[in-house]
Amino acid sequence: MRNLIYCTSAAILSFSLAAQTTGRIQGKVLDSAGKPVPKVSMVLKRVDINSTKEIKISAKGDYLQVGLDPKEFDLIVSAEGYVEYKERIKIPLGDALVKNITLRTLAEVSAELNQRAAAENPGAAKANEGVSSFNEAVRAYNDRNFVEALAKFEASVDFFREAASVAKDDTTRADAEKNLSTAEKMLAISLFEVGDADSERRSDLWLIAEPMLKNIFDKSAGDERANLAGRLLEIAKMKGDAAAEALYEGILGPNPKISYNKGVDLYNSGNLSQAKPHLKKAVEIDPKFADAYYLLAICEVSDGEIKAAKDHFDKYLQLEPNGKNAAMVKEMLSDPMFKNIK
Repeated sequence: MRNLIYCTSAAILSFSLAAQTTGRIQGKVLDSAGKPVPKVSMVLKRVDINSTKEIKISAKGDYLQVGLDPKEFDLIVSAEGYVEYKERIKIPLGDALVKNITLRTLAEVSAELNQRAAAENPGAAKANEGVSSFNEAVRAYNDRNFVEALAKFEASVDFFREAASVAKDDTTRADAEKNLSTAEKMLAISLFEVGDADSERRSDLWLIAEPMLKNIFDKSAGDERANLAGRLLEIAKMKGDAAAEALYEGILGPNPKISYNKGVDLYNSGNLSQAKPHLKKAVEIDPKFADAYYLLAICEVSDGEIKAAKDHFDKYLQLEPNGKNAAMVKEMLSDPMFKNIK
């Protein structure tokens, strides 16, 4: 009996030791107000080897990644409109590293820059003007007024560039250069968006935007990298650059969300007919994409294509009988215009 007890204990001890070979990281990513930040990209890069892992962030800002080697990593967190967070961390063996991260907007970081700047610092005034232009640009961008946003982002880039060039201390210069990097990124995206909407100016604007987007793309990861690849793919198609097309298509792969998001953007701006091809592409790639069927049906109703709309509504209910739009779809299908359609 003693031998049996001894062997069992040894087995438990062996299992316990074997389990303690990895660690984990967990925490939250929030803004300065303690609210979740949308569309966050979090990446862990091993310091000693070429290995990268993307970490998913929940809608509430929580994250958890287990099974990590107890090594040093570069932790990189970014989101559009926010200053990138980067830190070198060490994953503990058999334990959790709790890392709560606060992402700050360019305006917040610039305010700190202004507070630190001495009255005699000639870069402070230009930095303030850059912040003002950038904030106005962001408001226009969020309203999808890309033409106005483009002009404001161009101004903010000029202000931050001058602030960096005349700064008298390294800290002020470094902050101005960081703000400049964020402003240049938004400028490149705005150049693309204005060109996307204006076929006459598209070629000129996209050729200006391309090297800027490539530079950001090379430094990005996760969803941001995919979004940039989508824009660069459109530029490559315009130029007839087959090699670049193959490169970006290889990175993207068949991605229904990219097509769907493009359709949503056009739908929200009132261009329902233009939204339809993108929504159709989304359901071609993913025939179970219920939300794409729903939005496509709405677009078909707007175009008077009632039979197609009914087919898409029926498909939505087949996929999501209790979905968030199910009640509305059932109510719409009860309308007399759908009654005699088979």
